[in-house]
Amino acid sequence: MGLAKRVFHLADQMGFANASGDCNPIHVDAVQARRTQAGAPVVHGIHLLLWALDAFAAHQPELPPICGVRAQFYKYIYLGEPVELVLNLQKPSSVRLSLCVDGVARTKLVIDIGEITGKGPDWTDVPCRPVPYKATPLDLPFDQFADYSGRLDLHMTAETALSLFPAASRWFGVRRIAALAASTYLVGMVCPGLHSIYSQISISGCDFPTRDFLDFRVTNSDPSFRLVDLEIVGGGISGMVNSFARQPPVAQLSMLSLKGSVTADEFAGSLALIVGGSRGLGELTAKLIAAGGGRVLITWQSGKEDAERVAEEIRAAGGLCETLHYDACKPASEQLSTLTEAPSHAYYFATPAIFKPQAGVFSSERFHEFFDVYVHGFWQLMQALLARQLRLSAFYPSSVAVAERPKGMTEYTMAKAAGEVLCADLNKALSPSHVTISRLPRLATDQTASVTAVETADPLETMLPIVREVQSWPR
Repeated sequence: MGLAKRVFHLADQMGFANASGDCNPIHVDAVQARRTQAGAPVVHGIHLLLWALDAFAAHQPELPPICGVRAQFYKYIYLGEPVELVLNLQKPSSVRLSLCVDGVARTKLVIDIGEITGKGPDWTDVPCRPVPYKATPLDLPFDQFADYSGRLDLHMTAETALSLFPAASRWFGVRRIAALAASTYLVGMVCPGLHSIYSQISISGCDFPTRDFLDFRVTNSDPSFRLVDLEIVGGGISGMVNSFARQPPVAQLSMLSLKGSVTADEFAGSLALIVGGSRGLGELTAKLIAAGGGRVLITWQSGKEDAERVAEEIRAAGGLCETLHYDACKPASEQLSTLTEAPSHAYYFATPAIFKPQAGVFSSERFHEFFDVYVHGFWQLMQALLARQLRLSAFYPSSVAVAERPKGMTEYTMAKAAGEVLCADLNKALSPSHVTISRLPRLATDQTASVTAVETADPLETMLPIVREVQSWPR
């Protein structure tokens, strides 16, 4: 039975981030979030939990006391997605709830009903080291998490708890709501910190003793799975938090390290437009061409700072690089109208977030999101460039996913396959211009990063032959 619906927006995120202290970029910064596995800002798991408790308590105001909560955050919930709170089962001793998007549960909750009798663990008899509040998340090496412990003040005030979650605060108590909020600060800002994923929480209410802080200690850190388990107690709760330390954003090779890969004048005389050149394979391609004496123009859609960083590195090494704001879903001719010279080469690395959870086998909306970028966007770019340059060499990156058809990537592979058809027909119709098409393997980029290490092809070994082929056109 559906109990409540809500769409979380950036203003909601910022409000909860300020109230809890958890300002991890994956929640509040669209530019930095795009360099995580999520690909875009996601709602705090604890924000979802507290909203669910509040909505359920508001729906049934005469509830018996709550003595424990368990929550599993299976999949991200993104800003702008319609979230529904669903009552799955209610018994005198427990309640089971789900947070669903398009009918599919992404978070599951179990609420235990009963009197609070717990006294908390013995280890809190030893005072913990205070961890000062900071506005930026810690970024510690994984090996420093073992045996990590400390004490956090409860950042959320009683007034804020009552304002944001009035029904839940009356049901479970304002201090326990603040302690739950402190757990997201713990994971997102302290341990694991910057590259964290909050996986699940299991807590019981306790009256040992009334404390306005949250003590924590790491009980297990497994580098194989980048798992970090923490025991917490304080603010009237005690229990366990399970989290993961994400792989940091992928850093591409530096200009200095590429010097021996190409000769200094290998690509001299070319002007390469690199759509999506602010990071990933676009960044690597820009550096290779610049290292080989070519001029590069890299575009950015939201990551201006990333683009300027790449451009400055190229210039510092003696290369020539400019930047340009460009949105692949908007008319290309208007955005390229300020160019004083027509590019001789073009590389197309524009992409939306590839991995997002969805309900069924196929989503028309998701397909059109990919199609607008991979097919229509590329077609618009080619039209705009060919109106100014009759001899153009372009690169279209497809994917081995077109042949391998991995689960959950139907819309992505369909759009890439359509892009391949478009490029093949362009090659028939637009000679002497040419589009080089390559089905790239899984490479180490932000889009393909995972929590645990996975086997990937070497980006330089993959891209250098492609760049040389593309740069050899027009012939």
